[in-house]
Amino acid sequence: MELVEEILAKELSNAFKKSGYNEDVNVQICSLENLGDYQCCEPLMLAKKYHKSPMQIANDVLSNLGKVELIANASVAAPGYINIFLDNFELAKYLVKYLKHVDEIVKKHGEKKNVIVDYGGANVAKPLHVGHLRTAIIGESIKRLCSYLGDNTLGDVHLGDWGLQMGMVITEIKRMQPNLVYFDEHYKGKYPDFSPVTLDELSILYPKASARAKSDENAMEEAKQATFELQHGRRGYLALWKNILELSKKDLKKNYDNLNVSFDLWLGESDSRKYYEEVVEYTKNSGYAKLSQGAWIVDVSEEGDKKEVPPFILLKSDGSVLYSTTDLATIVQRERENNVDKIIYVVDNRQEMHFTQVFRCVNKIKILKKPIELCFVGFGTMNGKDGKPYKTRDGGVMQLSVLIQDVKTKALEKLKLSKQEDLLLNDEMENIANVIALAALKFADLSIYRTKDYIFDVDKFTSFEGKTGPYILYTVTRAKSILNKVKDFSSNVDFEIFGEDRKLALILIQFHKEIVLAYKSLSPNLICDYVYKLANAFNSFYAKSSIIYEQDTKIKSSKIELTKLTLEVIEKCLKLLAIKSLDRM
Repeated sequence: MELVEEILAKELSNAFKKSGYNEDVNVQICSLENLGDYQCCEPLMLAKKYHKSPMQIANDVLSNLGKVELIANASVAAPGYINIFLDNFELAKYLVKYLKHVDEIVKKHGEKKNVIVDYGGANVAKPLHVGHLRTAIIGESIKRLCSYLGDNTLGDVHLGDWGLQMGMVITEIKRMQPNLVYFDEHYKGKYPDFSPVTLDELSILYPKASARAKSDENAMEEAKQATFELQHGRRGYLALWKNILELSKKDLKKNYDNLNVSFDLWLGESDSRKYYEEVVEYTKNSGYAKLSQGAWIVDVSEEGDKKEVPPFILLKSDGSVLYSTTDLATIVQRERENNVDKIIYVVDNRQEMHFTQVFRCVNKIKILKKPIELCFVGFGTMNGKDGKPYKTRDGGVMQLSVLIQDVKTKALEKLKLSKQEDLLLNDEMENIANVIALAALKFADLSIYRTKDYIFDVDKFTSFEGKTGPYILYTVTRAKSILNKVKDFSSNVDFEIFGEDRKLALILIQFHKEIVLAYKSLSPNLICDYVYKLANAFNSFYAKSSIIYEQDTKIKSSKIELTKLTLEVIEKCLKLLAIKSLDRM
């Protein structure tokens, strides 16, 4: 179907041509609501070309603009704008048709590519902490956005399971339990299929191992040696690594499920190992890599660089692989196994240089059979009120599960203070508080443009007023409450738009525009901005309307329909933000 702006642009273009101006013009939303719904600024830009004043051109065009059903009134305003108000009756008809076809409208703007969104990046043997929050939340929204616009989209958790931290864990377990068969180089039997340490023990073990390695050179060398032996196929280490990996995955899946974040691929750095030997040999043999102090590197600096771009390290001097090697091999893996056209990396801003090196190396060594679009989507940090990365009260790194529980506790407190407390059962209140808490966390995070840092303020984010997740959920439950109360009302009266309903209807027909902008810029904050504006307009509409007790059948029927349409669009937005909806709160 044709969009409002396309219909208006076509009619105005005809009027321009009838007036002697052979131009195709555009329209946009009018910046001042009292002047019009849409606006054409072309007379201002054509004045010099046609040697006429903008006002004269605008008046010429208006005199040749015939009757257009969608237009109630068109006028000229200084210094040469053509302002248009839509007809209420036609706007209502258009809105219903628009929302029936809105998914198709949005999909027309998609790239229809095979896309992998790389987000999560959790490290095996370590619990999720607040640093994993933004990549999970932003990545999930971008994945849903790409899927909605028609891309064949896969989300990959890309676990950190093959680096030095695994060597640290292996050597620490060896100190604790040296007699385990994993450490007997002569053992030829079958290894146990379960981890020798529990999840709780693992969460304590890694920080201990890391601290030891940082303070003791011998411990660090042991960890490096264990990493090297793991990466080069030592049986016992591989078996122990596999058991730890499975234990960690179960816990990670549970935590990501709690966040309403899901992955199609549960792969890690280790899964690229079937490719990185080939990639290393190819890069060496093709002459792109050179030896430097025992390590193999690729020069990825380019003429015109404003700051130094260090060389890409292919292999360390001891023959171990780094993140850079596995990231390079993973791109090759994704090309061959997923026929990927585009990879979106949702990672901390501080990794930008690393990915600059990786992307340049891929392009320089020409290892891919087809071009792949590589996108770095950086994000800032979530900070405490002191402006520093958010931590526990004693200064430690806060686990994500603890943060979520803190927000849930605050949401529960506010829920108990509301008038709904006596209407909710304890279990229901717990569930509602959990949904509110996650909505508060996610909306607060996503509403900030991703590259910016922001201050975490639990009181502000859990408020039922202002630009917050709970406020959007409250709007949803208000709409559902209205519809539940009028569910027995039936009318065959056609849907119409009345005076105070116009603003809400006009915002609804801009849904596609905001979603496409969010998709093209990979910016979920634009969805947050839009749904907040829509929620505000609906609550204003609600305050001015007596929907439930309205006596006029036509008015009541129309306002019920407008409520249904608004609810539909808000819930579309929430789904794209991976925020669950509620029936009441």
